[in-house]
Amino acid sequence: MKIELVVGDILRHKADMLVVNLFEGVKTPGGATGAVDAAIGGAITAAIRDGDFQGKWGDTLLLRPGKGVASTRVLVLGLGKKEKFTPDLVRQSSLPVMRVAGKLKLKAVASVLHGAGAGGLDPQTAARFAALGVALSGYEYDRYKSEKANRVERFQWIERNRALAGRVKAGLDEGARIGEAINWGRDLVASPPADLRPDGLARAARALPGRLGPAAGRKIRVRVYGRKEIEGWKMGGILAVGKGSAAPPRLIVAEYRGGRPGRPWTALIGKGVTFDTGGISLKKWEGMEKMKTDMAGGAGMLATIRAAAALGIPKNIVAVVPAVENMPSGTAYRPGDVIRMMSGKTVEVLSTDAEGRLILADAIAYAKKRYRPAEMVDAATLTGACVVALGSVTMGMMGNDERLLARMKEASALSGERAWELPLFEEYFEQIKSDIGDLKNIGGPEAGTITAGYFLKEFADGTPWVHLDIAGVAWREKDRMGYAAGPTGAPVRLLVQFLSKEGKG
Repeated sequence: MKIELVVGDILRHKADMLVVNLFEGVKTPGGATGAVDAAIGGAITAAIRDGDFQGKWGDTLLLRPGKGVASTRVLVLGLGKKEKFTPDLVRQSSLPVMRVAGKLKLKAVASVLHGAGAGGLDPQTAARFAALGVALSGYEYDRYKSEKANRVERFQWIERNRALAGRVKAGLDEGARIGEAINWGRDLVASPPADLRPDGLARAARALPGRLGPAAGRKIRVRVYGRKEIEGWKMGGILAVGKGSAAPPRLIVAEYRGGRPGRPWTALIGKGVTFDTGGISLKKWEGMEKMKTDMAGGAGMLATIRAAAALGIPKNIVAVVPAVENMPSGTAYRPGDVIRMMSGKTVEVLSTDAEGRLILADAIAYAKKRYRPAEMVDAATLTGACVVALGSVTMGMMGNDERLLARMKEASALSGERAWELPLFEEYFEQIKSDIGDLKNIGGPEAGTITAGYFLKEFADGTPWVHLDIAGVAWREKDRMGYAAGPTGAPVRLLVQFLSKEGKG
């Protein structure tokens, strides 16, 4: 889909559908909506007066005026209450528009920029969220469908004010690049598990530089390490989890050198379990097909690298993704095993279905030793307890550094991708102490999300670190919060904002 800016008169612009907006409670439309209303004989005002349309959030009114505007259809989009309108609602407002366009099989849609007029939002910010919203809400994984769904081919924003055109175009370009990166990661998460085993995820990572322009692609270097190197580094967690599968593990390391040489690294660690049966601690069969999404953290970190390169973020960033399959077999690791990790710590295995923290711990140790990062962030579909605690509205967040947590909270607020801090009080450590090793890989039924986070904290040690549990937000069963059903691409929006905010590295 092409995302474009057109500078001109909205009444004269020709598209299959023209989108304008209305805040709830407005009786007489103004701005571009008022101009369109006047041109088509007051149809929007009449709908408001007769109670057919009130501008409530997400509501739409479709008109076929016949004259007055060059476009065939006019869609009026409800933005809800003006005082509650935010940049992220600009993003979310694209979903009902794209659903109408899909239902009508439209190819070209034109729209005003929501929120930049009466909404009072900065035009460049509004444009970034608008383009991102169109990209995300128009997503569908249809590789295996014989009949493809209708796709909007061109989405244009109409801006009359030439003085604002440069800022609006910059915002649209930023949003489109972030959206492309996120959708690339979403395709990885949506892929059938037989298509994306550890070596498949590694191949996708290796192809990443080629998906960007030459200048951006040259700043990315991807290395993939196999069993031999993993054994040499004594990564007991990755080796243990991967033992049960015929597909050997991989360690994917993707560097983006956007900062000055010699400047510190930011390390992004992503869980890459390409399919999780639970191993010997076998999961129930209901819903197991969704366990292909257990590499969403890894996909998100690789997509963040792509977005950072596309945007030219001036920082040195490395993504480390341990990729494994967790399968039951005669060679699989067992409850009761004790694993020696890369860091030298020993872990007693109580459940082979708590595998994510084991591979992440080795990846954290690798990142610390190889890159000595100034800060680390890990993301993982780590615990069902996080879904119970926070649902599908926000990811869980915890960490060992108050300044880093504060920066992440700010990025969450600015990006609209929510992260809620959970505590890591020292008392939780008692739950993961082992009688025969240094740690246990589960801490019992209480505070499961927190004890998993505390486990990782033991490996982050003194390096500033934040853990994001995305178990509840990595997948949507239906259209919600501006996302088409399927993988969401979490936490790329949050991390791009976090990395962009920090300036030169």
